[in-house]
Amino acid sequence: MADDPQNAPGNGPEGENENTPGTGNANSPQGDQGTGTEGDQVDAVKAAEKRAETAEAEAARLRRSNAAQKPGDLDALRDEIRGEFTAQLVRAELRAAAAGKLRDPADALALVDVAALVDTGGDIDTDAIGKAVAALLKAKPYLAAETAPSTPAPSWGDVGAGQHDTAEPEPATPLDRLRRAYAE
Repeated sequence: MADDPQNAPGNGPEGENENTPGTGNANSPQGDQGTGTEGDQVDAVKAAEKRAETAEAEAARLRRSNAAQKPGDLDALRDEIRGEFTAQLVRAELRAAAAGKLRDPADALALVDVAALVDTGGDIDTDAIGKAVAALLKAKPYLAAETAPSTPAPSWGDVGAGQHDTAEPEPATPLDRLRRAYAE
């Protein structure tokens, strides 16, 4: 049992300091797998601690910097959200204005400059939206919605298909059926 790795020196409870994190024992699974000396491992631990302190100091500096800029950030964020919301409203207004005039109201969104439909105060200019749809129809008349014909399409009449409201008695013979068909 001398070759058994579990009974090897340093793998048991005898050396408490050998398996503590950061000590870098060569037999420890946390160490450098036995490739370095204990002095090199101590230097690596010190370097890691210094990097951690530097990162914490940088995080604190960034927190202070962000705290000083928060009011400006909130205003910029509000302006950005307000701009996105206004753009959505303009697109909805444009679709509504083009709904009965264009075959596909989405064409108006693709062909009209949405940013030009907002006045300097950020309000939606409904007159400009109407003018933009009219100008689009004038420039591209093939986008216009088809108008309903003034006279209805001619009816085919009753072609004898489907269920009928009045139930007539069934003719007794095929000859009676022919007489009824040609009598009407």
